[in-house]
Amino acid sequence: MNLPVILDIAIGLIFIYLIFSLLASEIQSILTIILQWRATHLKKSIEELIAGEPYLSKNNSKSSTEIEKVQKLANSLYENQLIKNLNYSGSKGPLERGFRRIIQILGNLSRAVTGINNVFDAEKTAPSYIPSDTFAASLIDTLKLQELMQIISENKLRNFTDNILVNIKKILENLNIEDTSKQRNLQAEFDNLHQELNQNLQDYKNNLANLDLTLNRTLNKLDLYTEKSLKHLPDIAYLEFSSQINVVKQVLTNPHERKVLVTEMEASFSNLLKFLREIMEIGKVVQADLQSNNGKIHQKVIDMIELLPESLQQSLYILAKQATTKISATGNALYQFQKEIERWFDSGMERATGVYKRNARGVAFLIGITIAIVANIDTLNIVDNLSKDSLM
Repeated sequence: MNLPVILDIAIGLIFIYLIFSLLASEIQSILTIILQWRATHLKKSIEELIAGEPYLSKNNSKSSTEIEKVQKLANSLYENQLIKNLNYSGSKGPLERGFRRIIQILGNLSRAVTGINNVFDAEKTAPSYIPSDTFAASLIDTLKLQELMQIISENKLRNFTDNILVNIKKILENLNIEDTSKQRNLQAEFDNLHQELNQNLQDYKNNLANLDLTLNRTLNKLDLYTEKSLKHLPDIAYLEFSSQINVVKQVLTNPHERKVLVTEMEASFSNLLKFLREIMEIGKVVQADLQSNNGKIHQKVIDMIELLPESLQQSLYILAKQATTKISATGNALYQFQKEIERWFDSGMERATGVYKRNARGVAFLIGITIAIVANIDTLNIVDNLSKDSLM
């Protein structure tokens, strides 16, 4: 056997195995599309990420309840419009619709034969890739976290403002000013302060000012109120009023106390969970309290938290703590929290991608073995035939 013959045989073997490798690759691609392996693996990976553990035992009622919560939350995420928009359905032409219909029929048939349930709930298809920013935004939107965090922050700011007004009212009462004219003037200044602080609250509620700016405006209003009120006070009450007002303003003027105040009042997930723990310690909201502002907030938080598996609560709380340490400005609290969710999701999907690649290589190997057996691909036999048959 001379060199040209050996070269011809080598080229023939290369082409034969190239054709069969392409065939195996196409078969795997078709199976991936029909069975939606990528989308299914992604959905299950998200469920495992939410569950916090790769496997949850179904032998006890608590684990079963957690699994139901995980699946329900995952289905809710997939119902979010941000993720639904990723589920590209192709063109609306008859050829494309017919092709997709055939794929859906084959997929349903394969699931019926294998007994595998559709993991996409009521949907027939699902996206095979979800960007981390889309997942984070969908999770925050599905759980209404932004709304709840803002409501709790507004409530704390309202309580803080009311506490300031109550303290100032007590200061005025303790001064025992007998002059009716001065009393009217002081009451007018107090009413004006009350109105301006309420306007501050409204601006914060309407996102016209962040928390830090709102507190600065509150301090400015208090300074202006103090300056105007001192004009109506007798000399004997001047120093007492000034010193007591400074005590009220101390939480806003002292940098350390101000930092603690901002941390407690900002719209963050850690404060949301703290609020939740307070609810759990108090117990379920009684029906009489539901009409109050606090009662309504309690009920909203309870409704949201019932959707969360315990493991996800812990994961989000840790992420919230990490976000808190990285916040450079109060207005970035929610943004930083979303970034932490994105990193958490990316980390989980990296592990899921590794698992999928290993599974894909295993499937490719099995398909290759099957093709080799069915086509009777015997290298020695092929070499023998190529060397003897001049036409080949």
